[in-house]
Amino acid sequence: MILKTTLLAAAATVLSFAQAMGASALGLNTEEWKNPSPEMVAQVEAMEKAMAAMAKGEKPEVTLQQAIDKVRELADKGNDKDALFAMGFLMQQSQQQNALTEAMTFYKRAADLGQLQAMNNYGFILAGSSQEVEKTKEGLDFIRKAADGGLNAARRNMAAIYLNGIGGEKRNPDAAQKLLEQAAGEGDDQAQFELAQFYLELGGEDKVDDDKAWDWLNKAADSGNANALATLGSVLFDGKTFGARKIEADPAKAVEKFTKLADQGVPAGLRTMGELYSSGLAGVPKDFTKALEYFTRAAQGNDAAAQVVLAGYYDKGVDLDPADQKIDVAPNAAAALELYRLAARNGVPLALYNVGVFYEEGRAVDRDPQKAFAHFLQAAGGGFAPAMQKAGVYYLNGVGTLRDPIAAGGWFSRASAAGLPEGLLSLGVMAESGLIGVSPDSTPAKAAAEAYQQVVNAPQVADSTRFEALLRLGGIHFRGALVAAGQPPAPDYESAYKLFKQAAILAPGNELAANTLKEAAAKLTPEQIVKLDAAVAAAASARATAGGGAGPTAPTGTGEGPSAPTGSAVPRAEPAAPGAAEAAKAKETPEAPAESATTTDGEKKPAFRLPLFGR
Repeated sequence: MILKTTLLAAAATVLSFAQAMGASALGLNTEEWKNPSPEMVAQVEAMEKAMAAMAKGEKPEVTLQQAIDKVRELADKGNDKDALFAMGFLMQQSQQQNALTEAMTFYKRAADLGQLQAMNNYGFILAGSSQEVEKTKEGLDFIRKAADGGLNAARRNMAAIYLNGIGGEKRNPDAAQKLLEQAAGEGDDQAQFELAQFYLELGGEDKVDDDKAWDWLNKAADSGNANALATLGSVLFDGKTFGARKIEADPAKAVEKFTKLADQGVPAGLRTMGELYSSGLAGVPKDFTKALEYFTRAAQGNDAAAQVVLAGYYDKGVDLDPADQKIDVAPNAAAALELYRLAARNGVPLALYNVGVFYEEGRAVDRDPQKAFAHFLQAAGGGFAPAMQKAGVYYLNGVGTLRDPIAAGGWFSRASAAGLPEGLLSLGVMAESGLIGVSPDSTPAKAAAEAYQQVVNAPQVADSTRFEALLRLGGIHFRGALVAAGQPPAPDYESAYKLFKQAAILAPGNELAANTLKEAAAKLTPEQIVKLDAAVAAAASARATAGGGAGPTAPTGTGEGPSAPTGSAVPRAEPAAPGAAEAAKAKETPEAPAESATTTDGEKKPAFRLPLFGR
């Protein structure tokens, strides 16, 4: 939902990325500034050139960090109002530790110099992060002053406040409507989109007008608003109900709109055309060369989804047809890392995670466990399950941070709740090792066995993870540990054999699996082994029929299984290969919460997301 926000969530509105043309980089747009200094404009242009080079996999003449350092110098030494705002914006965007405190200092200095964007940002953060009535009112005063000064973002924020009765203000749809119409009349595409929502439902029953809502949605889309494009694309590609109106599917019309926007250089339009050319859907011919060009231009325009897609291409390289003796995209780890970093600045959890993996592996950068952990933790906070698992591993082993089994267990639990089997496996290992408590009516072995069994039964799980769960569960049965506390062991060699047998099938060359199977077999009669082999084969056949078969791709090493979860079962999260219908969802709009970046199978329809109106 766009307008129904809390103050804290609404604070995110100040971080929208400018979509107007002109000198802009990382969301900074000089067209929104009043009389910016030539030095500051030059640095924004330098950032833009650096981003353009990075999107092409090239090394920029002036790096992004060098340009940012110059901006900081203009802020610290020159007291440049726009440089001060930019540093506040970039600090908040960086998501570093204590970044918000430093950002607020820069914002306040810029606000005192009359920088409207800084006033708006400072006001929302102040109001949204304070429990004190006076501080909230002070924050609202800053936003109101910025709105009175003509800043459309502040007008939208005040409209959200009036619509929701936030900060002691009474709900006032008429005042909200006036502010949105002012901003929309000046070409603010986000205000146009919010008017569509206003007339669809948010203004109240007496304001509902589906025709006006549809008109404003189309105006916002024509202006290049990412939210409007996503909504319109969803409606036109598939056909949906918009309010009380039934809109018939018209993919050709949708493609026409996106093509027009791409021709105008609008990042969301460019990325959408890249998605369509990569997937060959909606009548658009499949053409990877054109898709790559569109993604590159969108990434230059700071479209985080396109940055993630390009990063994935450079990370692994692309060779669509090995027989044609042509590499479509040569592997370039350094370029991939820089693009992931750009997307990470936009708050994309998948990008944050992958930057962490680069630091973990020491690819294109020095190996640095502390930086790896910091990125995993940020991605985990964004709801990305593999990052939750990584954070747990780092806490458990004390790598890159202090050892904290309690924190580790917490992150493994969150990863498990998010559907990641590796989280369950790690919880099982911790329980078996006595690192986490179990219920009074259970034992460490029983709690571990329950977790391992859930991993084994999971329909979607990496072979390496299933392999470890099978071995560990088999070991518990072999030791006879599934007894009440204080009772003597009661080995169950048949169950152990079946589990070891499944593990051996997963990894035919694994010496540990072979040895454990041999030990269990030594405890059984030939007749028992024949019977158990038949049961395992029947279960494997049933799994394959149900579509849950797994090839022998588990680890083939030797030696003991890990005594603590290593996280190695979680591969780098990557965008889909060429042909993906949709790239990572980025934080493209002010009020929309960040989503975990995802990818889809190349044969599926583009999953254009429809904002949840009124929910």
